[in-house]
Amino acid sequence: MLNARKPARRFAVVASTAAGLLLSSAVTATADEPPSGGAEQCFPNVICSDANSGGKTPGPGSTKPSGGGGGGSDSGPQLCSYHGVPWACYDPQWGWFDSGQGCYFRELDKPPAAGDPAWEGHDPKDGALYSKVCPQTGGGQDGAQIVFLATGPAGPTMLDDSRAVEQAKNRVVFGKPVGRVAPAGTAVVNSPVWLWADNAATPAPGTAAVNGISVTVTPRLVEAYWDFGTGVATTCTTAGTPYDPKYGAAASPDCGFVFKAASGKQKDGAYSATVTMKWEATIVVVGGPNPRTFKIPMQQTSPVFTLKVAEVQVLN
Repeated sequence: MLNARKPARRFAVVASTAAGLLLSSAVTATADEPPSGGAEQCFPNVICSDANSGGKTPGPGSTKPSGGGGGGSDSGPQLCSYHGVPWACYDPQWGWFDSGQGCYFRELDKPPAAGDPAWEGHDPKDGALYSKVCPQTGGGQDGAQIVFLATGPAGPTMLDDSRAVEQAKNRVVFGKPVGRVAPAGTAVVNSPVWLWADNAATPAPGTAAVNGISVTVTPRLVEAYWDFGTGVATTCTTAGTPYDPKYGAAASPDCGFVFKAASGKQKDGAYSATVTMKWEATIVVVGGPNPRTFKIPMQQTSPVFTLKVAEVQVLN
């Protein structure tokens, strides 16, 4: 049987860190304790909804986001939630988080032999044994339970399903966007400014296959959100067209802006700007226990850059 440790402090840190990564308003933790549940409960759908609009998922062996330019935003690990409280979707010790029950599930590496009381009369060929741990929002955790979950004879499990989806998402390699403007030096109030993002090409779809489950993740740009601070912002439906001197004083055909106020009152006399590429990824799951098609948001944000905007003084 499993000798469960009690990582109360570690779970409290995970919840606290995750809450700080939310892009929405701060969430106040409740004192609700996740239900214990029993072996009769179905296996959780571990494809959790993102609490931070799609983040990277920690890889096995680490609670930190996986490296590289994989799918998701660059704002932190992918988060799941239970009763409004965020939790890491994957924990290297406890497994995958189920947002429906507020518990982590991990298949036992070395289950007891058939006939052991842990199987509760079930045949090992009909399913598997899982460790189930339910962290509490107050910082503690329910004692680990061993539960039986039916998976079908030698068939793919929901865990295979989740692994295939995560692998496919991580194979969508986004570039790190870089915000560009023209005029590059100082723009002028009430004159066209060109906006475009380098490194923002649509990435190739990500694919993965695990135990007969095939997944394809296809991203589509929804909008480019340009934020100049202090409430000045605009959106474009493309990454924009790079400016060329041959265009002269013409406005951008697909992504431009006209400033109505100079930047003299801003810090250092310039607008501090970022551009966020907001993507929608269509995920198609074929085979396995839960074939389906669904969409998730993903995004990438550029480093901060500055833009000076001046007023033209007209002499009479």
